[in-house]
Formats: sequence, C-alpha cells, structure tokens
Amino acid sequence: MVTIRKADENDLSKVAGLSELWLTECITYGLGANTEELLRNHIGEYFWVAEIGSEVVGYITGSIHFSDGLAVIEQGERYIEIDEVYVHPEYRNEDIGHLMVDKLLQTAERNGITRSIVYSASKQWQKIIGFYEKHGFKMWFVQMYR
Repeated sequence: MVTIRKADENDLSKVAGLSELWLTECITYGLGANTEELLRNHIGEYFWVAEIGSEVVGYITGSIHFSDGLAVIEQGERYIEIDEVYVHPEYRNEDIGHLMVDKLLQTAERNGITRSIVYSASKQWQKIIGFYEKHGFKMWFVQMYR
C-alpha cells in the first residue's frame, strides 16, 4: 500500500537517489540531478513523497508564483507550478504519480490557490500530455525543435 506524505529531512538522500535514477533513464531533456542541498529548499507544503513500506518510490515538488500576466493566468493571480514528479520505474503502473499530483493540487487549493501550470521536457511527451489531462490540465503552447 502506498502512502503519500510530506517530505522531511530524512527523505532527502532517498529523493536525491531517485533524482539520480531519473537522470540515468535519459527520458527528460536537460535534466540535472537534485542534490540534498537543493531539495532541502523545497521542504514544506509542496514537497511530497510516495512511500511503500519504508521505501520512498516517488516524489513531487511544486512552487507558488504570482502571474506576471500570463496568457492563461491573470496578472497578480497566485498559481502553483508543478516542478518535478518522478516515480521509480518499477512502480509506474500503480497510479502513484496521479496520487501525488492530486495531493499537491489539493494542498494548494486548501491554501486558496486554484490555478496551476506544469512544464515538461519529457521525451515521452505523448504519455505526459495524457497523464496531466487526467488532472484537468489543457495545452497552453507547444515548442518544438529539429
């Protein structure tokens, strides 16, 4: 059974390890691994881990921003940006990512923040779009390269 809970100091090395694993998968453009020091800055209401038994198998971080007048969020409005979501490959088909996104968005809503954005540089963009559409996200723009 999976437990979604706020991350604490004791989780930093485990989450840093997951971040390293994410990097080795080569599934995200421009990804750099998080260090414990970088992760420490996220501890708070918008840093959650997924745990099975005593093993941390996923994490999510988010940050609160004020809109400068985005095309989809009015100037001055607060929103949460989903910064990172990662689930260990062995646990990806168990809805853990969905549970973590739900927890992050519910926490923001309890704090009066109803708007949210997410950016992804995933090489598996088709899956990512479907994943976030299940949470009510809509496409804002597309940027491509060749």
